[in-house]
Amino acid sequence: MSGSNGRKAGQIGALGRQITRRDFIGSTLIGTGAALLDAPSPARAQELGSAWTGYGGTGDYKSANGDTADVVRSAHRIRDGVYDTKLQEIVETGETYDVVIVGGGFAGLTAMYEFHKRNPQGVCLLIDNHPIFGGFAKSNEFDVDGFRLAAPQASVDFTLPVPDTDAASDYWRELGLPDHFEFAQAGGGASIKFPRATVAGMFFAEQCATVGYYFQRSNGRGTWIKDIWDDNLKRVPWPEALKRDLLELRDRKTRYKNEKDEPAWLDSMSYADFVTQVMRLSPDVLSYFTPIMDTLGSPQVSAYFASVFPGVGHYPGRSPLSGPMADRLMSFPGGNATLLRHFVKAIFPDSIQGPRTFESIANGSVNLSTLDRPGATCRMRLRATAVRVSHEGEPYTAEKVSLIYEREGRLYRVASRSVVLAIGSWVSKHIATDLPPSYRRALDQFLYGPTLIVNVALRNWRFLDRLGFAAARWFDGFGFYSTIRQPMLVGNRLTPFHPDKPIVMTFYVPLQHPALPLAAQGPAGRGQLYATSYVEYERQIVGQMQQMFASGGFDARRDIAGIVLNRWGHARLSPPPGFFFGKEGVQPPLEVLRQPFGRIVFGNSELSGLQSWPGAVQEGRRAITQALSSN
Repeated sequence: MSGSNGRKAGQIGALGRQITRRDFIGSTLIGTGAALLDAPSPARAQELGSAWTGYGGTGDYKSANGDTADVVRSAHRIRDGVYDTKLQEIVETGETYDVVIVGGGFAGLTAMYEFHKRNPQGVCLLIDNHPIFGGFAKSNEFDVDGFRLAAPQASVDFTLPVPDTDAASDYWRELGLPDHFEFAQAGGGASIKFPRATVAGMFFAEQCATVGYYFQRSNGRGTWIKDIWDDNLKRVPWPEALKRDLLELRDRKTRYKNEKDEPAWLDSMSYADFVTQVMRLSPDVLSYFTPIMDTLGSPQVSAYFASVFPGVGHYPGRSPLSGPMADRLMSFPGGNATLLRHFVKAIFPDSIQGPRTFESIANGSVNLSTLDRPGATCRMRLRATAVRVSHEGEPYTAEKVSLIYEREGRLYRVASRSVVLAIGSWVSKHIATDLPPSYRRALDQFLYGPTLIVNVALRNWRFLDRLGFAAARWFDGFGFYSTIRQPMLVGNRLTPFHPDKPIVMTFYVPLQHPALPLAAQGPAGRGQLYATSYVEYERQIVGQMQQMFASGGFDARRDIAGIVLNRWGHARLSPPPGFFFGKEGVQPPLEVLRQPFGRIVFGNSELSGLQSWPGAVQEGRRAITQALSSN
């Protein structure tokens, strides 16, 4: 039987030993979703329903926690060609636009923002399949004991931009975002170092946060050891050879390069090959980084892509989050949803309650009815799934593009002078029907892995105060990392930060199968993600928390107020070796897809080479520039 990380139950590879796992607590806790107790465990996407999606929290994003059952079902209908059988039932809207944009994340909204700025009298439509805009940049909100709490779903942290350096810094200035933020100070005498960013404790970042590491004993009990990297792993119960190799990876002095110092050399091998064959370290060191790499791929990704990871990148402070980066890396209360809302407010002034100030945009309620008003120059149509995009005639001479979308079970058609596909390549390759072979080959080279990010609303975090840390890392069981954050102060929003007050703890759950070939890892992880019910995941996380945190006085029934799962089937790009510079005469896919195909332009964030909000806005701006030039 496989555990949640693709390992056999009861084993933790090179970082631990065989253990006898404590039974999960017998009865589960559903937060505010008690009706889900009898939910079935789905086996196929067609069987998914609200019980699989689970509790979504409160507020603007309560119906949009990750890829919900509705989103997954419609995506799988595209993949399986279901809509092709209904093309004779299309409703002709008669609508014609200058540009239609598919995708309501950073790339798509940047494209619409630029269109609105450059062509205020032009007409533009953005369609998105989710109940609310944002893509990965959405929040979870909870009402707990009189406080409104927020936490990020997938687009979690930001680095305060350096002025006038890139597209991200340009938009930061244009949209009026602050260049300085205040954070709450912990009450109750807590002496813990709290991270301001969600991922700050994942690497060797004890300078960013006090991190507790949980080590399981053979008798089923565990021990917490804080900040294990501060004394070079001396207190850790791992083999000495493994410790030496981990420290060598962290502290490497040599810069590894080929004779010509070509980036393509790194792209010719995987990160795992770099560590084991170039650095000549034990494969066991990868056990430490494999769960972390769930946020960026897997050890089998191109070493060029893994430049943020130790060995390939060199960090004077021993961590990719050290030095000036540590001071500039932080999280908004609900993650990068706050940043993305600034784009929406700039295009649709009435869409978010209140004036165009940082505090109002962050805290105001969204009025979705303002987004698709007839006669408006810019319109956003939600819960609309693009199912087919094709030129009306020969691609390089056609004057229009036809786009068909599904909404509430019916198919509709709009026409446009150009279309920007600001969505993942796993969808584009199915809906762009007249692509030539070179574009299809390029799209097929994009591999994606899933991820699961869980936000647990706590009535208090006294147990962490007693244990003496803010972030936790463990090596067996459900997930591998969790953290609370030092809350950012935003306007007059009540922001509790006391061990006896509510807070949200965010958990990262790998869905990796590193023993499989890279191309098979994503499908295997998605199968696991889709086949596990909300109730089963909830049992696992409650049991894991009870097991690890009971020594600090944690009691799941008393201390948990709600649990939201954010499932993302294609969360992370996993580029194989050769992806960036090509190999065996194959043109790199980024070079192909960054060029328009007739009046269809690709503008998703991955085309920057890395999924990030700065990369997304860069690609969105490039895509709309190309789309307007074709008009």
